[in-house]
Amino acid sequence: MFKLHLTEPTLTYAQQDYAALSAVPAMQRRRLSPLAKIALNSALNALDDCRVDYIVWASKYGDEQKTLDILQDVLQGQTPSPTQFSTSVHNAIAGLYSILCQDDTPSTSLSCEWTEALIEAYAVLKSSPEIQRVLVVSYDQALPSVYRDAYDFPAYALACVVSLETPNLEIIDLSNPDLIESLAFYKFWQYENIPQSTVRWKKC
Repeated sequence: MFKLHLTEPTLTYAQQDYAALSAVPAMQRRRLSPLAKIALNSALNALDDCRVDYIVWASKYGDEQKTLDILQDVLQGQTPSPTQFSTSVHNAIAGLYSILCQDDTPSTSLSCEWTEALIEAYAVLKSSPEIQRVLVVSYDQALPSVYRDAYDFPAYALACVVSLETPNLEIIDLSNPDLIESLAFYKFWQYENIPQSTVRWKKC
């Protein structure tokens, strides 16, 4: 299947302080949504002074709470906030990262889970020889309870740098992922005693 080299994945849950965001001016930092803070913190921790040539941002739902807030404003006859709208789109966090960190690294934003994001990174690395390292960031939060199919899980962001150097991970299963696959992967990566038959990956 697909073989990649991953740096140590960094996982961020919701918290009060995000040390990696200290470089972002306080006024701009306060305006970030909770999901944006988690995603950017995890991305910056994964980079840790490492330069990458491409970034893959992956989220199944995006910042859906903002979309719901806009719809509620419309239903109440209020004019939605232009700022709220511009930061509700699926690639908003990628744009915020580029602006706040003054980083023009090419990127793509996908509606997918962790393994699909790794496959995207693999495709970029294989098709573009000038690209040597790709930052992969997967982030999500539970859908608002108004949605019928909503299920609860903690907001998170998982990030690592991927390359084609000496592989340490093989993707062995392309079937439908778990509901919160990123968290399952982090558990797999940290604890080698998890039965390999229950996961989509194998360490090399």
